[in-house]
Amino acid sequence: MKNLLLILLSAFLISSCGKNRNGQTSIINETESLNENSEFRIIKDTFEFSINGDLRKVAYFNDKYYCMFETNRENTSKELKKMIVLDKNGNFVEDVFVPGGIQNMIYYDIRIENDSLFLQRAQFDEENFVLGKYVADFQPTETRAFKIFEDEQFNVYSTCRGEWGGTVFFQDKKTNELFEGSSTCPTVVNKIGKEYFVTNYMGHMIGFASVNKISDPRKLEKSKWDFKRRFGSENQTGIEKVLDTMGFYIPTSFVSKNKLMHIYNDNNGTYIAEIENGKMKPIYTFEFRFYPQFNQQLENGKQVLTFEVAESEKDGILLIDGNKLNFKFLR
Repeated sequence: MKNLLLILLSAFLISSCGKNRNGQTSIINETESLNENSEFRIIKDTFEFSINGDLRKVAYFNDKYYCMFETNRENTSKELKKMIVLDKNGNFVEDVFVPGGIQNMIYYDIRIENDSLFLQRAQFDEENFVLGKYVADFQPTETRAFKIFEDEQFNVYSTCRGEWGGTVFFQDKKTNELFEGSSTCPTVVNKIGKEYFVTNYMGHMIGFASVNKISDPRKLEKSKWDFKRRFGSENQTGIEKVLDTMGFYIPTSFVSKNKLMHIYNDNNGTYIAEIENGKMKPIYTFEFRFYPQFNQQLENGKQVLTFEVAESEKDGILLIDGNKLNFKFLR
């Protein structure tokens, strides 16, 4: 199982080749299934959009999908990044110019903040690029910290320093005080009642996954406004380990009917699970095996992910909204 999970993680970070997509038209064929005795609604759409490349990142911005594809170049090992904008129905809108600074990035994230789309180099944040609301090309911008979660009381930030750990930061909106705790490396933050759940994953060596519960962020260690330090926090005060495991990957966690759910894979399939006594307890098995990757958290806990189907290698966009999971397959 460990070997498989490492292969899955590599599939997210290393572009595959051999897919051939042509044309830019869109037809949606929607199906919906509700397994017997299941609380989850599974919806499948098909976007007839085609491009020669593999979907790596996606963000929902200005009511459109901003999709980053990567494809192999001829006579070189480097891959070409190409950003395509699709409307809600999967129709082609426009291309976005991707400059050389982004082409050279291996690990990167798409961030949305203040009516702008940012592309951020992952882990050490050396540089950021911004895409304005009414333009179609990226421009270099000052390095900054981006919120990964926000509610009425706190802005939440994070850092990931690879093998040197990571940190989750809670900024009290009223006092501007900053609190920090060890978290290697935050993927997504969910809130149930007054409690915060931070799902972490670090792919160093065999991989490390964890879920931390923070009941009161003000009980974390007070922190300085320094997101650039090399090492992650070692502070465990105020943090309860709900799950702490090795050789295991959790693409995302989400809230459904006031319960924390998690998606994960093994050799046999892809599942939704709850954590019980520090272990995964599957409660739903998908009809097909796929490899998802978290990209974006919208308002009210909605999430945007990319995914690849194991058997066919087809790409797609997964939208999670509570107990509803909508798969948008790309041809």
